[in-house]
Amino acid sequence: MKIKICPTSYNILFIISAILITIGILFTKPQVGVADQGDFDRVMSISGLTLLDSDSSNPNFSRFYKYIITDYKIIPLDDLSDTITGCSLSYLIVLINCISKLMGVTIFKTHYLATVYSIIYILSFSIILKSLNIKNSFKFLLIALLILFVFFDGNYLIWFNSLYGEPMMLTTLLLFISSVLNYINYKYVMRKTEHITLKVVYILISSFLFLGSKLQVLTALPFVVCFLIKIVWDNKYYLNKINKAFLCIFIYLVIVYPIGVSTNCSNLCKDTEYNSVFYGILNDSKTPEQDLIDLGLNPDMAVDAGKHAYLDVDEYVKYIPRDEATYSEFYDKISNLKLAEFYLRHPNRLFSGMKYTVSKAFYTSTSLGKYSQSDNQASTSEFHKFTLWSYIRENFFPRSLLFIILIYLSVILFSFYKYIKNKYNLETKNKIFLLWTIILISIAQFPMPFIGNGRADTAKQLFLFNSIFDGLIFLICIYIFFKIIDTVKFRLQK
Repeated sequence: MKIKICPTSYNILFIISAILITIGILFTKPQVGVADQGDFDRVMSISGLTLLDSDSSNPNFSRFYKYIITDYKIIPLDDLSDTITGCSLSYLIVLINCISKLMGVTIFKTHYLATVYSIIYILSFSIILKSLNIKNSFKFLLIALLILFVFFDGNYLIWFNSLYGEPMMLTTLLLFISSVLNYINYKYVMRKTEHITLKVVYILISSFLFLGSKLQVLTALPFVVCFLIKIVWDNKYYLNKINKAFLCIFIYLVIVYPIGVSTNCSNLCKDTEYNSVFYGILNDSKTPEQDLIDLGLNPDMAVDAGKHAYLDVDEYVKYIPRDEATYSEFYDKISNLKLAEFYLRHPNRLFSGMKYTVSKAFYTSTSLGKYSQSDNQASTSEFHKFTLWSYIRENFFPRSLLFIILIYLSVILFSFYKYIKNKYNLETKNKIFLLWTIILISIAQFPMPFIGNGRADTAKQLFLFNSIFDGLIFLICIYIFFKIIDTVKFRLQK
């Protein structure tokens, strides 16, 4: 007797498998995560967290680079306005802190945050699978297995157990994609409109969280907002005046919030400004003095060319980051507009920077410590649990601009062909609009690390680009596999 399993059953199996993989990576001993490289302070200060007394008073305690820290003390918030305009990650932490206090717990564990991330991540993929409406069980199973192989790679999940913005960025992007696909399925497949406002609100909430997850996501703002406006416009006949006004106000908040995050970055912005010039434009420049003149800066700054903002004070010749003299001579005169103008007038320098950027692409692993000091006295950055996909990507993908351009062109041209072919199919057209939005977000992410931060921390800042690029590779593989399946099925039926 032949047993046929429906896609719904496969979705349940997918959820169970995803939970087991996540537990195996994040919630078994020894604990794994990613060590702080100095990024956590800003999140802690706006989220009501500080180091444990036992850690801060321990002379042998190693806080940065080598070991992960999983436990923090919950403290009252200093300034609620900083929390609101800080980053969307702080919202999750504050919510967890409130629940912990109600239960009489005064310690925040990063495992709590990792649990929330895992729920969002698994739920988002489950909604995506359901919204694709794949009736063929074998195809559904193939997609589910590829999702587990690619996106539940250990070098993605390990970031969940940290206070970095990368996992918030990744999980909320998935939440955005799943909420859009759920909306498309509800309106164009199920042909329902009675609760369309609620479906759009889900999209707006996920957009809000995604755009506020990290400063670098600001580049995605115009693409996301255009997509949101399109959705509201498409539903203008199904919304009353109150709902239209409500959604417009929400879109306004979606626009204002990431801009507020960018203006509230304080020292972080100063560091990136310093790096973008000294460790970016001036690094290995043959004409550093002329570059500074083109930027409207003092050519004398060339004495510190090639230096980033995180060196010891005595390693700088004259222009020390955040020093009073540097403020008057550098920070008060530099701007993102001047940086953009420089690269527009020197495209060869931008191309040179992109060649460096591509050399750092495809890495989701990191050289930072992966274990706590109590679990592993000898610091190690090695981690190889369920990391076959990231190993393949990091070791076998060609690091060339041509390879990246070919992948993007292939997907864009094919999707454009599909759009023309399905010009009367609103379901397909809206899915392609979503794909184009994600592609534009990814393209904008690629030059951002070098332009905005020089050669500092490039691989880490390509995290969002890498995850979307994985998605494009995933789509190409699925299309090829489906074509093979359909060809074999057709020949067998002849």
